[in-house]
Amino acid sequence: MSEIDDLELQNTVEKAQNRDGEAFREIFELMSGELFSYALSHIKSREDALDIVQETFIELWGALQKLSYRSRQEFYGFVYIILKRRLYKHYRKAGKSVELEERHIVDNYEIEVEDYRYLHTFMKALPERYQELLHLRYWSSLSFREIALYMDIKETTAKVWHHRAIRKLQEVAGKLA
Repeated sequence: MSEIDDLELQNTVEKAQNRDGEAFREIFELMSGELFSYALSHIKSREDALDIVQETFIELWGALQKLSYRSRQEFYGFVYIILKRRLYKHYRKAGKSVELEERHIVDNYEIEVEDYRYLHTFMKALPERYQELLHLRYWSSLSFREIALYMDIKETTAKVWHHRAIRKLQEVAGKLA
């Protein structure tokens, strides 16, 4: 169930809201890879990332009853907000954030491992909101509209921040190269 149109997703979410386990499994299969990639881009441990994604789906199962489905973008934003809260809880429990290591990178990323290591180093020089936007865009493959909903900004603001983040990355890379 890698590709699903908006109406199919809405029907699947509505079934899951009525405690249909098979529908919820479809949502899990649709989103778990992206959520895992996003979680892993924020923490070091693969096991912790898996736990956080699992906790996200457990919380989603309980929260579905309260959800009013409006669009795919809002649903994804809702799920990513749950994931972000789980990450914050993990940070508080761990007492600090942990850096991502090369060995945790999923094989199917388009960026080579060596390039990724440098990109991650350059990203540290960006404001936190730009880092978050780039993680959502490239590690979670979210659209600008989905990013805007998640970050509670306008879609045009997301595009402007993306442009500025890319320019800043180029500047930083040029200075350090």
